[in-house]
Amino acid sequence: MTKVALGFLGCGFMGQRAHLPNFLQSDKCGQRAHLPNFLQSDKCEVLALCEARPRLAKLVAEQHQIPKIYHSVEQLAADNDIQAVAAIARETLNARLACTLLAAGKHVYLEKPMTTNSEAGRRMLQAARAGGAKLMIAYMKRYDEGVRRAKALLDDLLASGELGALTFVRAECFGGDWITGMSPAITTDEPYPDLPATGPPDWLPADRRADFNRLNNVYCHNINLVRFLLDRDLTVAHADLSRAAWVIIFDADGVTVTLEVGMMSAHAWHERTELYFERGKLELLTPPPLLREVPARVRLYQAGDAKQYLEPIAPWSWAFRNEAEHFLDCLRENREPASSGADSLRDLLLVEEAFRRDLQV
Repeated sequence: MTKVALGFLGCGFMGQRAHLPNFLQSDKCGQRAHLPNFLQSDKCEVLALCEARPRLAKLVAEQHQIPKIYHSVEQLAADNDIQAVAAIARETLNARLACTLLAAGKHVYLEKPMTTNSEAGRRMLQAARAGGAKLMIAYMKRYDEGVRRAKALLDDLLASGELGALTFVRAECFGGDWITGMSPAITTDEPYPDLPATGPPDWLPADRRADFNRLNNVYCHNINLVRFLLDRDLTVAHADLSRAAWVIIFDADGVTVTLEVGMMSAHAWHERTELYFERGKLELLTPPPLLREVPARVRLYQAGDAKQYLEPIAPWSWAFRNEAEHFLDCLRENREPASSGADSLRDLLLVEEAFRRDLQV
């Protein structure tokens, strides 16, 4: 198979430290010869870098030997050599960036959340259909090897009935240190450009916009993860988003799911998903997002005559690298990404419904 000709948009911290290196490590051209062999493949070649801040773009492109530099999404979209773009920007910019690129026939990889309101999300899907292009939202937890192990184990338990029926699911995230000492990105003193942005839903009161952004930008991960594990539609039964910590109650085809979230200053990362059965429990402990090569921990408690804990061990890997590989594999094999735009829109709709419940509108 030929390599994917990739453009990369955005030179912020997450772009430089979490995403660009993983696509470069999929680039087996001679410029990457210094990389360890086990990180190299022939899946893509990064041909262009797009960043509105000229000096920053030049510094990052020189560091990674990326041949072309653009300063607007329109310039990148017009490059006929580019097949796909990884665009790592603020979620308020995602709709405009994605629609421009998708309409030009470029496949697009975006950081979560896909955008800031569901109407903009629908426009993005329409642009993907019009351009015949794929849209992937980078929900990296789905691509964590430990999460994959938990998903396979859960599917087996639900199919076999070994632990009885699934009775309850709890997801919680109280944060902590998510950067884990990662080295800083290249920066300049250039001001961040004033670009057209997409806002929250029109019906949302101005004084709740920060709260909406936090649920949509941070805890959408937990909503998405539960949907991935259960492979069931969720509906919002109750939402209390007015206190220091928030609680949302979902219904998943008759199973109650609670999401409990808040903020905590800590040296570690507190995030877990627990799935209760009649005769046991499956527990998933997800690592700090930027902790490289450490997958989620999986623990299974089995009751009955032979009570025991089992802890399947996933191989060392980094979810950010896995999701980049998934995007490239989907393009090379003409498959729909697991965290597609259409799938990710469901998370945004649930975030909106939670705020409607909380606001009683």
